[in-house]
This record gives sequence, C-alpha cells and structure tokens, in this order.
Amino acid sequence: MTPKIVDKEEKRRQIALVALELFAAHGFEGTSMTRVAQAAGISKGAINLYYESKAELVSGAAAVWVADIGGGVRGLAAGGGDPLERLRTLLRATIRAFLEEPRIVRLFLGMMEVAARRPEAFGHLELARRVSAPVREAVREILEDGAAQGILRPEAAADASRLATNVVAFVDGLGLHHVGCPGAFDLDGQLDLYLEGLIDGLRVRPTGQRARPVGEGGDHA
Repeated sequence: MTPKIVDKEEKRRQIALVALELFAAHGFEGTSMTRVAQAAGISKGAINLYYESKAELVSGAAAVWVADIGGGVRGLAAGGGDPLERLRTLLRATIRAFLEEPRIVRLFLGMMEVAARRPEAFGHLELARRVSAPVREAVREILEDGAAQGILRPEAAADASRLATNVVAFVDGLGLHHVGCPGAFDLDGQLDLYLEGLIDGLRVRPTGQRARPVGEGGDHA
C-alpha cells in the first residue's frame, strides 16, 4: 500500500486555522497544545512536528490571516496615482479587514494581554512585526513610488521604512481604540486627518508655498 503523502505546509495551515478558532474562543492561556491537537484530529506528539510551542502556534494562526489579506494589500499598493488616495484606500481596507474578523481581534487582544504580563512569551517571535509586515511593505512601496513620480519629496523614499512603521503603529492604535470605544469617533475621519497631515508634509510644492495646516478644509472629528 502506497503511504499517504502529507503536504506539511498545508497541514500547518489547517492546524493554524483550528488554533485560530480555539484561541479566539478560549484565549491564549485557555488553549493548550493538546486541545488544538485533539480538535485538529492529530496526536499531541504529532502537533510538535508542525509547531514547537504554543507561542509559535499563535504566530501561525496570525500568519494565516496575514496570508489571506496579503494578496489584497499588494493589489491596493500597486499602480501609480496620488499617494494620499492610495494610502487611504489601503489603510481603510486594512482596518476593515481587522475589525470585521472577530477571531483576529480577540487573538490580538489576547496576545497583548499575555505579552504585557509575560514579555518573554512572544518577544522572540516578533509577532507584531510579522503580522503587520504586508501592510508596512505596501506603505513603504507607495511612499517610494510617490517620490519616484516626483509627487513626494526624496525624503519620503529615504525614510520610507521608518514612516511605514509609524503609519502602521497609528493604524493599530486607532483600530484598538475603536474596539475599546466603538462609535466614540469617526474612524475614517481620524484616519484621513492623520494621512492628510503626513502626505501634505511630504509633498513637493512650489518654492515659497507652505504646507496646508493639518485639518484645514474639513471636520474630521
């Protein structure tokens, strides 16, 4: 009898999807490797062939979601045009993808809670950077392209990686604030206010023309 060939990457993905459901339902500390193995239909020993620790399993669960949105993010970053409009489209879609997936919201909040009490639990995995990598790269590409087109100053390209980190940190904070205080502010309006100030400060403008004051031209509260 020919032995069954197992696609290890696909199996990792299947286990991660099961883990995502369990972490969302029971939290990090309420979900054991044994519990995930049972739900995935494999032995406790077998799960260690795919994930060596629970923290690594959390990383895998988050990676499944990142892979799902990654293609869409790359599509939104592609093409030319005004960097402000491209960033607005990209980041609105990213925030919506996060807020409309309650499993990821619960997983993210659970990770933050555990990391606050036990930083060693996730620190070595750089989970936050791995989860945000597709969006960071897309923001960096938009800024570099804006500079290449002559729309943004050269500094936008030179500092693109640092600016992208700043943008993602703002979006993360905005999304979590919305989760904690739903309806307390206009999510899109606050995002627009931040992006308009950022991009206006980076735009190439005629000599002597000053940047527009942040918030001018509309109420974004």
